[in-house]
Amino acid sequence: MGLGMQVESVTSLDVTVLEAVIETGGVGARIALARQLCTLIAAEDTPDTECEAVLPVALKLAVDEERAVRAVIAEELSTVATLHPDLLFCVIAGEDELALPFLKITPSLNPWHMLAVLRVGDEARQCTVASRHDITAEAAAHIIKSSAVAVVLAMMDNDMVKLETTDMHALYARLGQSGPLVDRLLALPNLPLDIRITQAKRAASRMRQLMAERSWLPANDASELVADAEDGAVLQVLANAPVEELLRAISFLAAKNLLTPALIIRAACLGEMRVVEAALAHLAGYAPQRAASIMYGRGGMKSMVSKCGLPASCAGILQAYADVVLEAREEGLNLGRESFGRRLLEALMTRYEMLAPHDRAKQIEYVGRFAEERVRKIARQLKADIARAA
Repeated sequence: MGLGMQVESVTSLDVTVLEAVIETGGVGARIALARQLCTLIAAEDTPDTECEAVLPVALKLAVDEERAVRAVIAEELSTVATLHPDLLFCVIAGEDELALPFLKITPSLNPWHMLAVLRVGDEARQCTVASRHDITAEAAAHIIKSSAVAVVLAMMDNDMVKLETTDMHALYARLGQSGPLVDRLLALPNLPLDIRITQAKRAASRMRQLMAERSWLPANDASELVADAEDGAVLQVLANAPVEELLRAISFLAAKNLLTPALIIRAACLGEMRVVEAALAHLAGYAPQRAASIMYGRGGMKSMVSKCGLPASCAGILQAYADVVLEAREEGLNLGRESFGRRLLEALMTRYEMLAPHDRAKQIEYVGRFAEERVRKIARQLKADIARAA
């Protein structure tokens, strides 16, 4: 009992001496004291009672009016694994130049502390936590659900964080109006296609709004131009997709009523075979291989169009598409968009005797609307010639 009193009195005396240094010592003395205390706190064999005893002094030094004193505390404690939370947060709350490097590397920041900084810290501190190599799953989840764009971007820069599909959907749903965030999402190779498609349509609808506000074009022209831009952007996403993702994206479009005849005919006019095959297979309820064997079989396209519930007026252009695909395969050709469109136009002009002039003009009009730009011009000219001849 008496020994306990003696240790206690020595400790209290020591602390009194230390506090006297703070009150009356110069900057050099306070820096020396800060170094000694940091060494004491960092030593693994220092008893907890001593660390507790000097804590009030360390806290005072951490907010000392002299930056050099504060710097010693922040730098020398940045590698200590078991700092008292009061001291940890005292340093974190200091000026950015000292606090942020400390916060970036301190091993004393446990998962609870990490969440605390994300909840109440300013953006700079939240960004620092987001970039830590030991960021926890809970911290990442909090950032995805609640944090500002800058913090999310800092987390996306962190190689230790791998975003899941659900994370990308959550971020897009919450922050999809932020250009920088959307750019970062679009740069991800594994971004789900439904997000790419939604973004493509959003961008086009903003263009429509802009045109309407500024009266750049008559309403009808603007609306057609935007529909073209939307479908063109969606088609670009589909054309570049791996097979599994393409099938998922086609299902997504169908569920949103976006798998339109116009989109399918555009894909056909541009020779995007994988997209046409996947779209018709989905609408008909067939496996892609079976759909392809029917589409390219004799007389199969007409029944396919009917099975898919597409307008009968689509049958002519889709039949011409199937014929061009088969011929190109026989010739061993991989046709680009313009070459495919030219062949399609040629087929529509020179074959299909059963087509009435009105129907043939309708099919050529489709090419004039949906094919590659140079082919469109030829188709429009041909349509005008046919109209004059009639």
